[in-house]
Amino acid sequence: MIIILGIAGSGKTTQGQLLAKYLNCPWLSTGQILRDKVKDPAVIQKMMAGEVLDDNILLPLLDAELKRLDASHQELVLDGSPRTMQQAEWLSGKAKDGEIKFTAVVHIVIDEETVKKRLLARQRPDDHQAAIAERFLEYEQAIKPILSYLKSQALPVHDIDGTPAPEVIADKIHKILGV
Repeated sequence: MIIILGIAGSGKTTQGQLLAKYLNCPWLSTGQILRDKVKDPAVIQKMMAGEVLDDNILLPLLDAELKRLDASHQELVLDGSPRTMQQAEWLSGKAKDGEIKFTAVVHIVIDEETVKKRLLARQRPDDHQAAIAERFLEYEQAIKPILSYLKSQALPVHDIDGTPAPEVIADKIHKILGV
């Protein structure tokens, strides 16, 4: 499993899809899983506000997808998780137990102004000023500590500059991963 992390709008989905295509492996987006599977209006409202959902909603859905994709034997690209420390600990435990084949974390680093422009340009209903502000806060309070935790678990974490053209970023990712 190659985990793609970064702030919303950093290019995680683009890079995750490019990498999965390059490696000819599945791309798994927790955001897409939630948009496809969650029907509860209260949960959908939280998603639209840019809030991180409770782990008891996400983890069972993610676990089912990992089993369906045979993540213990097959490479895959995971986009959108972990977003909480519990998710990071859960994934780390799965890697240690051999339930997932763990390769690396790719952390896409990008400045806030570029992120704002990208998010507003994609015109998704959950990309508005208040939700974007929530995502910046989440990145500082959750994603950065998660990256530190994953490094402390001896999992390889690679920082990649997310400002160049997508093809340039993809090439850098291939080189860092040795693929």
